[in-house]
Amino acid sequence: MTESNKELKKRILRKSRFTLTYRILRIMLIVFLLYCVYVFSINFIDQKLNVANEHAYYSKLAIEWTIPNVRGDFNFEEEEMTMFGTKKLSYNLIKKVGNDDKVIGEANVTKRLKNPSFISFSHPGKQQLNEFSFSLPIDPRNGKKLDGNAWPNVWDTLSMLPEGTVGEMAFSTNSFMESKQLIDLLDKYDLHVLWMPLYTSEFVNYEPYWSSSSNKSLMVPHFGLSGGNDRNEYFHESSVITRLTQDTLRESEQLMLKNMEELLTKSSSYYEQFLGLGHFEQKYQYLKENGFTVYGAVVTGPVKELLKLQDASFIQGEQLGEVELWNWQSN
Repeated sequence: MTESNKELKKRILRKSRFTLTYRILRIMLIVFLLYCVYVFSINFIDQKLNVANEHAYYSKLAIEWTIPNVRGDFNFEEEEMTMFGTKKLSYNLIKKVGNDDKVIGEANVTKRLKNPSFISFSHPGKQQLNEFSFSLPIDPRNGKKLDGNAWPNVWDTLSMLPEGTVGEMAFSTNSFMESKQLIDLLDKYDLHVLWMPLYTSEFVNYEPYWSSSSNKSLMVPHFGLSGGNDRNEYFHESSVITRLTQDTLRESEQLMLKNMEELLTKSSSYYEQFLGLGHFEQKYQYLKENGFTVYGAVVTGPVKELLKLQDASFIQGEQLGEVELWNWQSN
């Protein structure tokens, strides 16, 4: 092979390597640009459709309905949507004791394009978010009268607490009541009603996914009425009712039905698996057709005012929650 042929071959090889390198770099650049466009697009859609606000709003509703006297904070933190369409956000969990809101943990919401999507909780220093339980006053399966599930020494503990404290208390009632009836009965006490468990045709129209029963009590998954929540078109909370009164009860009930109706337009996996709202459609239909039937409440107020409930003939299954230093202003 002549020197000129060798040089020509070298030039061809160099040109081939350069061409191959150029093509690889060009492909990598195109892939990178497509990735950037894709990520930008899904995050643009995320912001345009208010995805984070929507998931935050509905997950907070689910928490309020299923965990007595616990709600999500107004503000939340969010991460950018991943390339696989996963959205993560978090917010503080709050409960009311007296007039003050107390941060008790954090909710972490993970929403994927496909299941599993879930809500997890962190609550340092607590075994669970809320230990309250409520017993049905009558067993729907056989009509048997039930006595509730009272914690020991509740009234003795309250009597020993100083007057400069406020507390949180839950109780069941010895009969099913209309929500307004229970609100009226509690109106004479200097207390705030925060949450009431709802009977939604358990054991009649559907079997709850779990129940706990004994000779004296029958408990089913929590599902209750709290102060109502409303939103604007961007899923920002536009109205929040913090407690149930004679003036706010009707509006809170209407807002609950409105929110339930909106949720039912979504897939069942969204409200059943993601939000954990089992038998949701049956519950909505029962409330819409039969009204709001309650069998207990969570209240807060001065401990000496809570102690007065000992003489209330309609109360059973009393349970004492958290106690804080005085932060009360009577209305």
